[in-house]
Formats: sequence, structure tokens, C-alpha cells
Amino acid sequence: MWYKLFDKIVWDTARKSDAKTHARQVKPEGIKEVCDLSYIDDGTWQHKLDVYYPEKDENAKLPVIIDVHGGGWMYGDKELNKFYNLYLASRGFCVFSMSYSLVPDCTDPQYQLQEVMKALKWIKENMKDYPADETKIMLTGDSAGGMLASFAACLLSDEHLREVWDVVNPELKINVLALTSPVPYMNSGGFIGFYTKKMWTQGYKHKPEYEYMNLDKMIENAELPPTFMVTSSGDTLGHTQTLRAAADFRKKGIEVRLMDWPKTDGQNLPHVFSVLEPNLAPGIKTIDEMCKFYREHF
Repeated sequence: MWYKLFDKIVWDTARKSDAKTHARQVKPEGIKEVCDLSYIDDGTWQHKLDVYYPEKDENAKLPVIIDVHGGGWMYGDKELNKFYNLYLASRGFCVFSMSYSLVPDCTDPQYQLQEVMKALKWIKENMKDYPADETKIMLTGDSAGGMLASFAACLLSDEHLREVWDVVNPELKINVLALTSPVPYMNSGGFIGFYTKKMWTQGYKHKPEYEYMNLDKMIENAELPPTFMVTSSGDTLGHTQTLRAAADFRKKGIEVRLMDWPKTDGQNLPHVFSVLEPNLAPGIKTIDEMCKFYREHF
């Protein structure tokens, strides 16, 4: 199977690289971690989420950030973004971070969207148990997680799309959407198009959701909030797609703040650099701007 070959060549390298990155990072102090809560009560690791918030604000009502990790729909879990989410929490937020099933264990991204929407429903129903302000919510995701987050934002506002993708309605309102190097055009050309089509099971062109594999189609009738997007000159996977998403959102009249990082100190910043290295200067600047944008839209 091509999945096994791809896992060996690409994701094995990613695992080693991510492990080195995490090993040199330091957790911010004073963050409460509530881990491995089941948003689907079946005992599997894929259906768990974590909550992070400043210990000193345990009795407060903090703005909420909900994060969907990346990993090409085939790799990673909530631990992949742990340090990123801890740094977000240290800025005064209550952060929810979820895992979801991975290809090939799930048939295609439709199933992952079903899980993300169930996680959002769990968060909606249980955030009262945490220092979370349900009137202030930002949904964010990076890479494949950016696709899942952007599609989920559309599903939240469009009943027809929820029927097409066969997902629950979390009845959750988000104030801001934040996308880091998203890849939400799954039926596009080039490597991304080839890669994503391989993930869909045979006969996918006859599925009702086939028409909605690209973000521009998803947003046609969706009502989306102000959106923050970030990419970089070294973002080989997401640069073109992020710029395309920003242009499509603006055509629909959706407010977009785009950060497109050029070379910094003579180096191209890589794909999802602010998620991988939230403690370095470019990551800090990006996260600061994202959080500022969020706060401006309370």
C-alpha cells in the first residue's frame, strides 16, 4: 500500500524531526493541563482532547482557542501541537486541543470532519466546567488541520453542508478563524492534488461531498468570521494554497489578515513554522499578531 511507503519515507522523518524540536522546547510555567478527555466515549486515543489554561485564572472566564493539529491527515495527534497550545494558553486563553483518526485507519477526510464536529459539540457542552468564555471562541488549525478547521467553520454555519458531509451540529459560534499554512484545496493540481485524491476511497467522485473538496466551493453559502492566515516563503506545501484561500475569502467579503513571511535572517521559514517553534522570534511575532487579531474581534 502507498500509505506504508509514504509513512516510511515521509512521516518517519517527520516524527524524528518533531521529536528533536520538542526536546529543545521548554514549557511555559503556570499552565494547568487537563489531558485525555474523551469527546467520544469509546476509549480510543483518536477521540481524546486536552485543555490548557493559566492556573492563576482557574476561576476566570477566558477567551477560548480550539486547535486542530496538522500532519497530512495521516500523521500526528494532539501531542504534536502541545507546546504551541501551552504557549497560547500562557497568553491568557483557555485552549482545547483534539486528536482525530488518521488515514488509512479512517477512509477519507469526511470521517475526520465528523470527528472534529463531534469534538466541537463536546467542547460546546462542557466548556462551562473550565475557565472558558463561550462568547469568545477562535477556531484554528495548521496544514491539514487548517483544512479541517476551515471546513468545520463552514459546516457550523451551513445546514446543507452538514447534510452533505453527514456531521453533527455543535451549535457553536466562533468569532475568529485562524489558519496556519492551510491546504484546503483537495481537488487541486500538482502534488497536493495527487496526494489528497489517493486518500479518498475508490469511487470518491460519486460521493456527495466530492463537489465540496475545495474551500472555494465550501464558502459559497457559508457565513465565516474574520480570518487570520499565515504562510511563509519556505512554505512549500501551503504557500500557494494559503494565498488562494485568502483571495477567495476576500472575494466573498470575508475580512482577512494575511501574514506572508519573507526570508528572515537569510532563511526561508518552513511550513507551519509558528506551530513548530512557538518560542522563537518569528513564531512569537506571528502568535502575538494572531492573538491581537482575535482580541480585536471579541
